[in-house]
Amino acid sequence: MNRVLPAVLALGLCACVATQKDVLDLSQQSEDLKTQVSDLKNTVGSMQANQADLSVQIKQLREDLTAYTETVKAQMGDMGKLSSKLDELGAQISGKVTQLGTTLAAAQQKGLEDQKAALEASKLQTSATEIFVTSEKRLQSKDFAQAAAGFEDYLKRWPNGELIDVATYDLGLAHFGLKRWEKAGRQFATVLDKYPKSGQTPGARLRYALCLVNLKKNLAEARAYLESVEADFPKSPEAKEAKVALKGLAVKPAR
Repeated sequence: MNRVLPAVLALGLCACVATQKDVLDLSQQSEDLKTQVSDLKNTVGSMQANQADLSVQIKQLREDLTAYTETVKAQMGDMGKLSSKLDELGAQISGKVTQLGTTLAAAQQKGLEDQKAALEASKLQTSATEIFVTSEKRLQSKDFAQAAAGFEDYLKRWPNGELIDVATYDLGLAHFGLKRWEKAGRQFATVLDKYPKSGQTPGARLRYALCLVNLKKNLAEARAYLESVEADFPKSPEAKEAKVALKGLAVKPAR
């Protein structure tokens, strides 16, 4: 009995010591757990704060992105308008270039036509001058038939030529040289009728009167023309011829 009691007491003492140690360990663990919980709370708080900041940043980023998107849309709209204006301007420039090209082509064509017309006119003028000069030479050499043919050709081909009055008068002289009084008289009358200011007027009056004298008709008219030559062109060679013709002209007095 005595041996059993100390053993029981020793066992109880051991049990108490073990329990106290466990309590201490548990208390230490509890403190550690509290520390960890506190750290965790701090970590969570920090994360929540960071999350709040992140939310603000995300919100600001969204706002910035929205503003940027609107700006991009506006710029795209402006670019679209600019593109349309550029297309319109390009079309206008293209149209103007085409129009200018057409105008230049027309101007060039007109210039070529004008040059061609001028060349043709020059050729015609040269031809007309050649025919006129040749006919004049034949008239001076008293080749009246060839002279008459040349002047007739000139008058037919160039009815509005610069020397039309001279050619008409010289054709009359050619017929006059061939003693074709009727034809000669008609040419001189044409000069007096159509070209009253021509330098051939004194000669046309004189020779028209002489044609009448040679035809022996309208002698009173012939005298009147001869007298007009003396009166209007007193210093001309035709005035001297008219004076001589008047002396030889005999007109029967009217009854």
